[in-house]
This record gives sequence, structure tokens and C-alpha cells, in this order.
Amino acid sequence: MGFLGPHRRTSQIRRSTALLLCLFVPLLVGSGCMNRDKRPGVTTITVWSMWTGQEERNFQSVLHRYEELHPNIRFHNLGAVSDDTKTIRALVAGVPPDLFTLSDPYYLGPLAHNRAIMPLDDMFRQSGLKESDFIPASLKLCRYNGRLYGLPYLIDDNALIWNKDLFREVGLDPDRPPRTIEELEEFAARLTKRDAGGTVQRLGLRPDVDPLLLMVLFGGKFVDGGGRRIIADDPGNVAGMTWLKSVIDRMGGIDAVNTFSSGFGADQGASNPFYVGKVAMMISGEWNPYWLARYAPQVSYGVAPIPPPASRPDLKDTTLLGGNVFCIPVDGKHPKEAWDFLVWTQTREAQILFAGAMNNVPNQRSAIHASELRTGRPFRPRYALFLDLAGSPNADFFPALPVGNLYRNQIVTAKDQVLYGTKTPAQALADVRKRVQKEMDEQ
Repeated sequence: MGFLGPHRRTSQIRRSTALLLCLFVPLLVGSGCMNRDKRPGVTTITVWSMWTGQEERNFQSVLHRYEELHPNIRFHNLGAVSDDTKTIRALVAGVPPDLFTLSDPYYLGPLAHNRAIMPLDDMFRQSGLKESDFIPASLKLCRYNGRLYGLPYLIDDNALIWNKDLFREVGLDPDRPPRTIEELEEFAARLTKRDAGGTVQRLGLRPDVDPLLLMVLFGGKFVDGGGRRIIADDPGNVAGMTWLKSVIDRMGGIDAVNTFSSGFGADQGASNPFYVGKVAMMISGEWNPYWLARYAPQVSYGVAPIPPPASRPDLKDTTLLGGNVFCIPVDGKHPKEAWDFLVWTQTREAQILFAGAMNNVPNQRSAIHASELRTGRPFRPRYALFLDLAGSPNADFFPALPVGNLYRNQIVTAKDQVLYGTKTPAQALADVRKRVQKEMDEQ
């Protein structure tokens, strides 16, 4: 395919992309478009990434390695563009970077629908990349209407993490995690601790479980009919929301749980509520084994797949994949060079380099099994379980939709309605279906 240069915009693209801006403030024009290397034969690629702090430094190391291998390329990395609305404003104004990450992958569908980012299928085929080399869901979450609009560079997934000492305290076998989701609820109730007045002193399960994860854990689906029919109230989705309501109630109810949770410290650091014993179990991501080794080495813990419903053993090893998704805007000045860099990120060297620093999961099958990521440091064997889960047949994803953000936000609203008892799970999710389908039909 021909690359779309900075001057091949149409008023249609501008108008349609502008629809995304109804809630956004004006663009700060000019960010990220400075400090370009003017030496002959050197191309400077402007990258906006979502990472900050040490993670940004890790990404800088990746960029520096690519520059070493490609002396004709230099990167200008603005860094810390964690607010996707800033990127969207730049797309509308026609002054985007050459390459950017999506902090919120639910934006991919709206951006693709509004023709603001490049379809990558032809370049993918011409590059020699093979779909069979990717963790299946890692590419699927980058597709809209069957076309590829992004490329992952590492992915996230989830598992159950439990505190072995707190299991011992209540008479549970510290080396045996719950085997079904129903048993997980029983463990959560048993591990919850209250004082004489009934005030929560410890939660059995960290309450901020992603409702989308619970939905797929019960076999739920989000769309049907070729991706155009919203099925938010699929029976599996209702079951997942019903379970969440039940486990929160058994730990004291939403008001008591929220009051206790309001005192939680920051996730990344020694005050993480799991690290200090305020919660006995959590469903969380692959970065935790490293964080625990760094911030709370005294904690004795285990890691296991999230258990399935007793009636659905076929859903063993279910997890929900997210990803570090890179996109190329249609107005980028150097789409070919940006794409060449993305192709390199799929090499074994690049995957292990970044995964080893970020403690995220590679999206390439070959890197998943790399000994460099599984051995050496003491936390690696537990981190390796997340690597295994990424390749599970039950690793699921939320599809890219033109109404993806709305759909996700409506599910979060429905969760609150269910937990506070203002609607039943079936009612809340039926309302989500109606609201999102109406918007979908207008696309």
C-alpha cells in the first residue's frame, strides 16, 4: 500500500475525528514536534508514549538500542503522554507524532472508525511478520472490523495472588489456592476480618476486580452478529456481575468495603494494600512478582490462575489480555520509519529487552518461553505463570468497537448500580445493551 503522507488528509477525516472531541479541551499545539535531528540522512521519529518514571527510562533504553542498530534513525520521545485525549487533539489538529501508544486501548475502535490511524494489514503482510508467531488475542485486540490498526509491544494478563501467612491464620492450606470461583468467594469471606464493632480490618479479596474479566471468567461475550450486536446482558456477563455483588456483600457490603478501601496506599510501592496485609487475595497483573520482590520481600505469597466456576471447568486458565498498543496516525510524517521500528519490536531481542525491564508479558510466542524471563531472579518462577496464561486458549479480550469507550464506561456504571443495589445485574446490563446498541446503530 502507499503510505499516507501529512498532506493526504480529507475534510471527512477531520470532521469524523472531531466527533471524538466533544468533551475535550483545546489542543496545546506544537508539543512533540521539536528537536529534530537536522543531519543529512537522519530521520527523527517523534514518539508519544504513556510511560513515566522508571518505565519511561526502560522504554528509552529500547529506543536507544534501535538507534544503535539503525544509525540513520533518531527518536524524539516526548514521554508521559498518559492522557489519550491529548493525542486525539493532536490528530484532529493535524500535528500528531509519528507513533504513539494508547494508554486506554478502548480508544482504538473510535480512532479506527474515524480514520484517524492507519490500517496496517498490507504492511504487516509485506514485512514478513506471521500472525502465528503472536499470542492470538494480542493481535485480535488491535483489530477493528477485521483490519489491523495497531501493534502490541508486550501485553498484560491477570492471575490470583494470595498471602500464605494470612491463609495460615484462618486455618487454610497456604499452598492450596481456591479451585473454583465459588470457593474463592468462600475464602474471601473467611479471610475478611472485622473488629468487635463490625468495622472491617482486612478484606479477603481486593474489591477492584475488573468486571470485564469476571464476565469472560463466567463465559460471557460482549458482541455478536458480526460485531454489530451488543450483548452486554449475555448470561455469562450477568453471572459475573452477580458473583461480584455476592462476594462484596459477604465481605461487609459496598459501603463498608469502600470505607476500608479509601485508606489504601498507592499500588506501586511499599504501601500497596496487599503488600501490607490489608487484603489477603487480589486478582492482578504480571508486574506484581517484581514489585513484591522490590517493595515487600517479606511477604510469603502464591500465584495461580483465577479459578473457573465449578460448572465450567472448560474455562480453566481464563484471563483477560490488555496491551501496550502502538498506532501510526494517518498524518504522521514518517509512517514507513515508524512501521519499521514496530516490526523490530517483534524480534526476540526487542521482546526480551523490554519484557525483562518492564516485567510485562511478551506478545510473541517465542519470547514467552525464553529462559531469560523464567530463571535467574527469585521472583521469575511466579512471573512465569503469567507468561503461561497469555498463551492459554481461554485468554480473552475486549473487542475494538466504535463505541468501545462508551461500552466500557457503561459497564462500570452498571457495576456501581449493582453493588449499591439500585438495579439487579440483569437490569443494569440490559440497560447497558440498550444504551450502547443505540449508539452503535448510529455509527
